[in-house]
Amino acid sequence: CVWFTAGLFLILRSLGFELTAVIAGLGIGGIAFAFAAQKTIENLFGTVTVVADEAIQVGDICQMGTIEGRVESIGLRSTLIRTPDRVLVSVPNGQLAATSFGNLARRDKFLFRHNIRLGYETTADQLRHVLAEVRKMMLEHAKLEPATVSARLIRFGDASLELQALAYVPTRDEGAFLDIQEGLLLRIMDIVEASGAALSLPTEAAPVPKDFALNTRTRDTQQK
Repeated sequence: CVWFTAGLFLILRSLGFELTAVIAGLGIGGIAFAFAAQKTIENLFGTVTVVADEAIQVGDICQMGTIEGRVESIGLRSTLIRTPDRVLVSVPNGQLAATSFGNLARRDKFLFRHNIRLGYETTADQLRHVLAEVRKMMLEHAKLEPATVSARLIRFGDASLELQALAYVPTRDEGAFLDIQEGLLLRIMDIVEASGAALSLPTEAAPVPKDFALNTRTRDTQQK
């Protein structure tokens, strides 16, 4: 390679070219080429990283920032992700390799975690009954991991008593998890109703009468 380069320079010199200008031109051209190819090289290295790490594969459901969807293809430059509303998003592989993302297809279980809000009219005995029955119901559920079951009073909220029920559901199927979750929530409602307690309603700010501001300004004017 060295002899070839030296021979090329000798030929150019014999043809009357100014070697200093040629070398300078090659240097500038190399820098320009490097800048132009920077993103391409970055994406190529990103492709190698993504494929080598096996972080995602075609068909996986992934979440990256605000983008969530199924991987449709992994190309040399970018990865195509189909979102739930059928939009096809192209993510440069350089960005994909440098960004933290979640592969939902690799999830081995789902977390059931819900807060149960009861009104402050709930008595301590009713509260104990709800907690004990929810815990018992979840421990007896065949589709939950018993070691992860928990039902606790976690907070005296501004407008309600806040309980939390949680457990892991050992399934990879999101549809199966949603069915189990629905059944658990309905059972919890049954337990709350049987205890004589009631779920707390969302609180809203009291509406301000239309003439409130006018009356206030009038009163202030009169006082002055």
